[in-house]
Amino acid sequence: MFQVPKVLTTERLVLRRPSLSDASDIYEYACDSEVTLYMDWHIHTNIFQTNEFIERCIQRWKSGEEFSWAITLKPENRAIGVIACRVKEYAVDFGYVLNQSYWRKGYATEAASTIVLWASNLPGIYRVWATCDTENLASARVLEKSGLSREAMLRCYTIRPNISSLPRDTFVFAKVQSTPSGN
Repeated sequence: MFQVPKVLTTERLVLRRPSLSDASDIYEYACDSEVTLYMDWHIHTNIFQTNEFIERCIQRWKSGEEFSWAITLKPENRAIGVIACRVKEYAVDFGYVLNQSYWRKGYATEAASTIVLWASNLPGIYRVWATCDTENLASARVLEKSGLSREAMLRCYTIRPNISSLPRDTFVFAKVQSTPSGN
């Protein structure tokens, strides 16, 4: 088994477990149609949905199903986004969202790189991966700058409910380490 850090610190960020006190900060971007456009979850229409999201984050952490961190700027303790990952056997997948007031400043790349580094160093993990909509070129660039390579495009793979009820094409990015057998 492995230890999941409750806090990860970078040069400019602190990634920490989200709490219900983050609800208004998270709601600020979760109700933003530009921020949520390419997400695989519905835009939040009220703060109660945000509270439910945070409660799910807390429960999933306890169960080991998923680990979420609020992205905060030093020295503030205000949630400007969330990054989460799931550890399954030999692979870790992750995703993130960031308040658009903080776009184009390198924060998403800094947070994603931190998760990629942490996950890559877990014993028995050979694959760290993420997806993004094929039209979300900014997210594709973040994933590349975080050390992942684009592997494929999956046709009609993910529903982005804030765009359409039909599945959309999705890019897959990954960082793959050699297995002990050298494959």
